[in-house]
Amino acid sequence: MIACVYGKAFAPFVEEVAYDLCAAVAAAGGEMRAFTLEAAMADPGCGANVHRLYVLPFDAPPPTAPAEIIREIFPNAELVNSFAVQDLSWDKIATQELLLDRGVPVPDTLVSSEPADVHHFVHQHGFAILKERHSCGGQGHIVLWFEGEDLVGDCGSHQYQMDLVPHGQRRLEGVRLIYPGPFYVQRLIADIGIHRMSPGQVLRAYIVDSQIAFWTERYRDRYDRPSDWIINVGLGARYRFLQNISEEAKKIAVRSAEVTGMRVGVVDLIRTGSMGPYVLEVDTDGHHMLIDRQFKHIPDYRDFFNFERFIAEALLAEPVIPKRPQAR
Repeated sequence: MIACVYGKAFAPFVEEVAYDLCAAVAAAGGEMRAFTLEAAMADPGCGANVHRLYVLPFDAPPPTAPAEIIREIFPNAELVNSFAVQDLSWDKIATQELLLDRGVPVPDTLVSSEPADVHHFVHQHGFAILKERHSCGGQGHIVLWFEGEDLVGDCGSHQYQMDLVPHGQRRLEGVRLIYPGPFYVQRLIADIGIHRMSPGQVLRAYIVDSQIAFWTERYRDRYDRPSDWIINVGLGARYRFLQNISEEAKKIAVRSAEVTGMRVGVVDLIRTGSMGPYVLEVDTDGHHMLIDRQFKHIPDYRDFFNFERFIAEALLAEPVIPKRPQAR
């Protein structure tokens, strides 16, 4: 049996994806069952016949680790993306370090607990993005720049005077945001002219088993404030599909998936007319997060862009059995 599992508390956000996966598997001639983690825990033995499992967001009951509870309920199941891959994609610093170590181009990045290092980095690049280590959808991102001697940050809803400190608790005092380390800061990729700044083009490759299914671009119609350079749908950007992508971008996207061990997921890249492409993120469906599927609601959406259809093909594919060398 093929199955997917998700947490009951996440049902309003992920149940539609679970149903779409089941429908895609059925359309491909297979059968898939969707479980909530809670229902599976209440029915011992229900997962014993599951041989392949797709994981969507859930919270494991403490103190049990997510991998342990899944292994207990689905002892014979092969995971499409391992928990190691899910955890890696959730940890943005670890992902960046791995990609950089394997020669995959990423934007200039700083990880430090010293405020002075961040100040120097922002002075060097003009604009930078302060990011959360564990996040998705642009949540917690703050665009940084200097106005005179003051470090300023814009997150979309507010603009702050940034007070970076080595450690402590994050708190807001009037317009001052006290922000403790460690800091994860990335250069803002954009074409900067004397009177104008053009944000980079943000691309997303949808990848299944080292094959790019299709591409989208995230964009804004207007850029009114620095935080608009964080081009994410959750922060007001929009999707459109792209057909013509450079071979360089394709190679970098596939290489990123291979380096991280990701079978099913997305790779976000950014490029300008003079820089890139660079890899921003590698994301997967998993117990931490869900890949955004809002592109399904744009007028150009067609069955060709049905991500669940490509995932279903991977779920139904027979495992590759290595050939034994023939005796001579």
